[in-house]
Parts: sequence; C-alpha cells; structure tokens
Amino acid sequence: MTVARRKSLKWPLYAAILILVAVSAAFMVLARKYTGDTIRKGIIIENTDVSWLSSGDARRIVEDTLKKNYAGDRLILTYGGRKWDIRLSDIDYRFEVDRAVEKAFSIGREGNVFRKLLDSVILARNGLKLDVEVSFSREKLRSILEEIKKECDTHAKNASVTYTGGQLRYTREVPARELDVDTNLKLVENYLTKRDFSDIELIVGEKEPEITYEDVKEVNSVLSSFSTTFNRNDVNRTDNIKLACSRIDNLLVMPGEEFSMNRELGPRTHANGYKQAPIIFRNELVPGTGGGVCQVSSTLYNAVLLAGLKVTEREHHSMPLSYISPGRDATITESSIDFRFVNNMEHPVLISANVKGNKLTISILGKKRDDGTEFRLRTKTVGIYRPKPEKIVLDETLEPGQKVVERKAKNGIRVILYRDSYKNGVLQWSEKLTEDYYRPVQGITRVSSDIWHLYNAQETPAE
Repeated sequence: MTVARRKSLKWPLYAAILILVAVSAAFMVLARKYTGDTIRKGIIIENTDVSWLSSGDARRIVEDTLKKNYAGDRLILTYGGRKWDIRLSDIDYRFEVDRAVEKAFSIGREGNVFRKLLDSVILARNGLKLDVEVSFSREKLRSILEEIKKECDTHAKNASVTYTGGQLRYTREVPARELDVDTNLKLVENYLTKRDFSDIELIVGEKEPEITYEDVKEVNSVLSSFSTTFNRNDVNRTDNIKLACSRIDNLLVMPGEEFSMNRELGPRTHANGYKQAPIIFRNELVPGTGGGVCQVSSTLYNAVLLAGLKVTEREHHSMPLSYISPGRDATITESSIDFRFVNNMEHPVLISANVKGNKLTISILGKKRDDGTEFRLRTKTVGIYRPKPEKIVLDETLEPGQKVVERKAKNGIRVILYRDSYKNGVLQWSEKLTEDYYRPVQGITRVSSDIWHLYNAQETPAE
C-alpha cells in the first residue's frame, strides 16, 4: 500500500475514534446524571417532588408534608349521642415514610448500566407518584372496640303498663343493642386506611323487644272487676292473700298467651314467702302452707269471666265456700290443679290485684269496648243433696254433758254457671260454662261418755 493510501485511511479512523470518545463521554455524563446515588428524576411522594434528593432529605420533606396535611392526632367514634376519643398513638397509627422512601430510591436501579439509564430516562419523562402507606395495631383497635361494646350493648326491655291508684302508667320499650366488633373493626380500618379522620358513627344492631308501646297503649280501660272479702284477723292467711296478689298484680297477658296461676305464684313454701294457714283437704280444713291463695284464684276467675276471656283450666273446691257463691270458685293445688286462661282478644290485657282492708279486688284491663258489650254471670241450682246423719264420736277427754261440733253438716249442691252477653242492656246470648257438683258434707260431733251412752241407748231397740 502506498504512503498516500495509508495517509488517506488514517483521517476517517481518527474521526471515528473521536466520535466514539465523544459519545462515551456523553454517555458517562448522562449515566452519572440519571444513575447517581440520589432518587431518580420524576418520582413524587405524597405530591412532593423528591427528584435528585437523598433518602434522608426526601424523608424529612415527606414527613413535613404529612404533618401539614394531617395535623390531627385523634379519632372520634360516635353512637347515639355518645363519643369515644381515641388517640392515634393508642393504636400505633403511623405513616410508613421510610418504606416509601426506600421504594422510591430502589426504582431505576435494576439491571446493567444501559437498563438503568433507559429506565431512568423513561421515568424522568413520564414521572411516577407514590403514596405513603399507613399502619396500625389491629389488636389494640379491637381491644378498644371491645370495651366500647360493653358500654353500647343492652338487653331488650319490653314496654310495660301499670295500674295503680286508678291511674294507668306506660313505660316505653328499650331495644336490644349489640355492637359487632368485627364489623366495626372493618369500618374503622377503612377510615384509617383512607386517612379519613372525620367522626365515625359506629354500626350498632338494634332489635325491638317482643312488647312495644304500640302494644301496651291498647290497654286503656277497666274491662271487669270482682271483689271478695276475708277475715283479716287471720294474719297468716291475710299475708298469703297479699303475697299471691303481688305475684299477679300488673301482669300483662299478650294476645294468644296462656296465663297459669301456679306458674305465677311459684312453690307454696316458706322459702318462697308463704305462711301456714288453713286449707281444704277432703272436706276438712287442715293446716297447710299457702292457705288463702285459692281465694285469689277464685276472685281472678270471676274477673276473667266478666272480661269475656276464655278459661282453659279450672276446678271447683270439694265443698261450697263462705266467701263466694257455689259454681264461681276456682281451686288450685301446687301438684296437680291449676287455674289457666288464654287471652283470646286481639289486644293485651292487664291483671290488677290489690288488697284494701278485708277486701280483695281483681280487675282486668284492656282496650275499651265501644260497642256497649257487657258480660254478666249467673248461677242456677239444679240439685240439693242432704248429707248422711250426723256422726257422733266418743271423746273421753270431754267433761260430762259436753259436746263439740267438729264439722258442720252441709248440703250437697249441683249448680250451673252461665255467662250472659249484653249490649246496651239487651241480652244478646247466653253460654253454659260449667256444671259443678259439691258433695254433701256429713256433720261430726264429739261428745262426752255420758252423752255417748245416751245416744247408744236411743239407738238400741226395746226388747
């Protein structure tokens, strides 16, 4: 190759080398600019541009921005006019600024230098926004909600109506309230995650009780009333009557509900407040605990019938009583005999039972009848049965010529009870309710020995 030819080839080679050096230098400058030890250009954290900042500088700027935008340090939970002030520090609430800065710093640093440069250039052109995540202790938040639950939760309380001193008083119902912790935990978490620190109305489930004011307000009138009297000098029996009345006084019976006297009175025991007083057993008055409660059930029986209610269980005594007409009594025994009635009306009825002096009065209250209907009771005796001749019993403890009537003789009786319905004083219909048979009671007299012999002599036929 000639000298001239070699010289002609050197100039392009030098030019290419110069161009390569220049490109390399430019690439190194560009690479140094876009791949240095600072956050890449185009990255924004919480609307704050952190391009070309160090991690430390970016952290300080972002924290200042968050403090400015979210200055509050509390969370207010509310329900039903009540408020619970929760400090964010109590649930370890914080902004994860370090995590966001670390993520920002790591962007554009993967692959070789050419990949890093390309990613960085694209990032600088398009930009990237990052949000700071929040964190908090779910366990601490749950514990706070569980304490609030104790304050919010309530048991349902039925509406009630009472009749005292001739006045009706109504109490409105209280619904059952229950705060579900899991549901409210998700609710509060959603607010916290979105950084919404406005007041949060907690979700509390409510359930209406079985009896509401709309039910009890129907009780507005006395439908019936019946009274009996007793000897209040018999202190124990009087106390039993008062106790039995207190167990049924202001008792509400809902439509379709069945009342049970035994259920309401409870066990007739000393532990349950009852005292010993005479009771009827096999046509005899004998000592027993709870004597007098049958007078309450008998009085209630008449009030129930006069109100037009349906009696589902009732038994009469074994013999007529002094405080009420035959056919209108209702005996009960704790073990086997109950007095029951069902509220067959479309509205609730209220039992009012009270004692004043020697008078026991039971009333049934309910919705006022506007049609002028009135119920009356009447009895019809259809048979009278004489007892066996008086029984004479020797009592050697008696003084000569002395006799003691142990049991008076009583006629037996069969009686029918009717309930008549009147409207504006005109009889509409009559129904037969019961037909009771009271066995005759044989009289018993205890006598001294001399009288005993006299009776025997009269009974001995002459020879």
